[in-house]
Amino acid sequence: MTKAIFPDFNDPDDIRRKNLHEQFYHEITQLHSEKVQLVVFTLENLKFAIEIEKVDEVVVSPKIHQLPKSPAYVPGIADIRGTDIVILDLALKLGLTNESDQPKIYAYTIVVASQRFTIGILTNEIPTNIKIAGANIQPTGLDISGSPEDETYIKGIITHNGDKVYFIDIDELLEGDRTENNK
Repeated sequence: MTKAIFPDFNDPDDIRRKNLHEQFYHEITQLHSEKVQLVVFTLENLKFAIEIEKVDEVVVSPKIHQLPKSPAYVPGIADIRGTDIVILDLALKLGLTNESDQPKIYAYTIVVASQRFTIGILTNEIPTNIKIAGANIQPTGLDISGSPEDETYIKGIITHNGDKVYFIDIDELLEGDRTENNK
């Protein structure tokens, strides 16, 4: 496995990023001898994975009700099994599409829950479950500043069936926004 190389950081944001990369590096290296079960979904021809434990269910996308004063990547809320859940257009949030594109109709919603939140992620394909050796997950704690993998929500990169799959930390993906907005 590749050894992490961390540049010297002085800026508080860079220190936070370095700490997250170190945390993810250690989490990924601890998985080295284990089997890891993930849910893989596609957004604009890119594949993303999250831990299966964080996925409650996948449903046919319900009607979404607009939420006032929300970011463009939050099209609104939807009632899923009697609970209103914030819905995310992750493709828009990650810059894979933009607001000027035709409004998208997504077929499925992945309901993701953590200790801090429950959200719905929109996708057009039914997600798949995979079980892989932890040794197949490469940490992104390498010196990759300035590259897309330098984003703090990408824990690792997996090569699966010839595809690159970005292993994301959904908590950090959302918490990163809060950190950015609190400046």
